[in-house]
Amino acid sequence: MTEFLQLLISGLMEGGLYALLAASIVLVYKSTQVASLAHGQILAFGAIFLYIFLATLHLPLVIALILAFAATALMGLLIERTTLRPLIGQPLFSSFLVTFAVFMLFDGIFQLIVKGGTLTIPHFLPAGTLHAGALMVPAGQLCSFIAALILFGILGLMFRYTKVGLGLRASAENHQLARSTGISVKQIFSIIWVISALVACVAGIATANVTDIYYTLPQMGIKGLIVALFGGLESIPGALIGGIILGILENLSAGYLDPVVGGGLKEVAAYIMLLLILLIKPYGLFGLVRIERI
Repeated sequence: MTEFLQLLISGLMEGGLYALLAASIVLVYKSTQVASLAHGQILAFGAIFLYIFLATLHLPLVIALILAFAATALMGLLIERTTLRPLIGQPLFSSFLVTFAVFMLFDGIFQLIVKGGTLTIPHFLPAGTLHAGALMVPAGQLCSFIAALILFGILGLMFRYTKVGLGLRASAENHQLARSTGISVKQIFSIIWVISALVACVAGIATANVTDIYYTLPQMGIKGLIVALFGGLESIPGALIGGIILGILENLSAGYLDPVVGGGLKEVAAYIMLLLILLIKPYGLFGLVRIERI
């Protein structure tokens, strides 16, 4: 039982990071109907920016964090302005392919920076391990998980009560109708890409603080998209629940099934989860089923 609970806790901590990245993808989809693969690179470059400002330029932590967030927000804005805005009114699949092209472009730049090795950000979250009987919880991962929960709460309040959030919801429902009420849909697109880039940046920094910056870090974007699909591409709570489910599933697979089959199941757990949700509930756990009448 102790081993099971330990794997459960580890999965919960990892799932919070998956959920943050999925939330950034959901934010974009809710407002633009575009499922983004580019956020895997935004996550990775958020960590790279902090490494440059903190480990290379040796700036104070607070200033390095502010500059990393600013650089990542600018990256998100530039991606929206230069690659996606010209495609407004074009088939959504074209926009999805463009996000894949952006992913590949920045992946080349990322690999040139990392050079197949590992970059280590000076750890600024609490070190050590918290003990609850025989169970152990890394303090850094716990702080990241709590930060993820707080950020989810902020996003939920923003969508429900702020003017920007209401504009985002209106744009998600109908672009033409939103324009008729005086909402600038293009401005909404820019705002949502900046916000989603900041969320991905938090996920990237939190992940790099635990695992360092390594050459496969951008691949988390694929897992983030899988989690978003599992929870529902229009559901922020679905992203949180889907991320936690994936984190737990991966750790239980690694703990109980990998020794039996010789390893590897943790790496494919996300794809098994995606296959199951697409077969059982294609719109995701909390996704909206849209009915079109002819």
